[in-house]
Amino acid sequence: MLARLADQGIGLGLDYISESGIILNGGRTNVTGSASYTHQIAAQINLSWEKLVGWKGFITHTAFVNRAGHNLSTDAGDRAVTNVQEIYGGGGNVVVHLVYMYGTQDLMNHRMQLAFGYMPVNIDFSTSPLYCTFMNNSICGNPKTETKGATGYSNYPNGVYAARLRVWPLHGLYLQGGVYGVNRGIGQPKYDRTGFDFNTNTYTGVFVPFEIGFIPVFGPHALMGHYKIAAAYDSSPYPYYYEDIHGNPLPLTGQPARTGRGKIQVWVTMDQMIIRHGRGAYDGLYLMAGYVHNTPHNSPYEHQYYLGLSDRGLIPGRRGDVFGVVVNHVTASSALVAAQKLDYQLGKTLPSNALSPQSSATVVEATYNFHVDQGLWVQPDFQYIINPNLERKVKNLSVLGLRLRYIF
Repeated sequence: MLARLADQGIGLGLDYISESGIILNGGRTNVTGSASYTHQIAAQINLSWEKLVGWKGFITHTAFVNRAGHNLSTDAGDRAVTNVQEIYGGGGNVVVHLVYMYGTQDLMNHRMQLAFGYMPVNIDFSTSPLYCTFMNNSICGNPKTETKGATGYSNYPNGVYAARLRVWPLHGLYLQGGVYGVNRGIGQPKYDRTGFDFNTNTYTGVFVPFEIGFIPVFGPHALMGHYKIAAAYDSSPYPYYYEDIHGNPLPLTGQPARTGRGKIQVWVTMDQMIIRHGRGAYDGLYLMAGYVHNTPHNSPYEHQYYLGLSDRGLIPGRRGDVFGVVVNHVTASSALVAAQKLDYQLGKTLPSNALSPQSSATVVEATYNFHVDQGLWVQPDFQYIINPNLERKVKNLSVLGLRLRYIF
């Protein structure tokens, strides 16, 4: 039935993901044995208006999710971007959450595409299908210091009013840019956790990303790579972490924080297949790496680095299995740390849920995704977080996880 509908221009999708975990050791308090469960049920509707009414090159995309559960990382005192269950968070604990609703129009014989409507930044920018090989939130979907570094970098499942233009000037080379509203109310219960409130009362500016992507193919085995370099500007006002309105150290004066418009992000990411196992674009061993930088004076995270491997079809005869290992390193903003050190000396409450000045955190993750049957995957996962919540005084955290996915 679904195949017949697709032939008529109606694409439907429904899938279920659960992520469960248990703390083996570590954390801010003695939480060994603490366990939790989260899930996401997602529905997608894609309509080809060319097949439906003859509107050439126009497709609309709509998605909804139901998310619920408990964030295991909070049991360990970790509220940073290193949550051990990536599907917990935005859109949580409501029956239906609207993710996106937008259209794409192909132009110039598919060498240009315009997208417009209600959509998050990360479905197009700084994204990779390899990222969600992993269960930790620091990289699944996109490197999360981008999202937490600027409110304007909206990510799944939270959309904003936006437009994006992508151009392919040469085969394997694309340029894309966009304009996205900055909605400070995203995910806030007092505003809207369902995604269905379409007013712009809490919009504070625009987020403007520009990305250049190169997709080369090397050698007789067609070893594909994906290379991206990008920058983005967020025009919204943000409070500074260290400076007050007069430019003096904020923790010492007690004056209101300095506020300034403008925040810049830069990212460079790559993945490159180095061994091929099959004919598919991702059937092989990929090396992946990347770097993200945020303006430090008004961003909680200044740097993120990651390096990893993702291998689809490692074991002969099991082409649907995926193995992955990745190391993520996140550093706190230098301005935030400087303010926390002064607050700590004065005995004040520290920002960012910290009990001591933050520094950096490193996540080491290893995972293996078993393709059990048509549409069914079972994925055991191990994570080791050094300096949870970016605090050296918090015991390193060991977590055993399990992800289940079923595509209906």
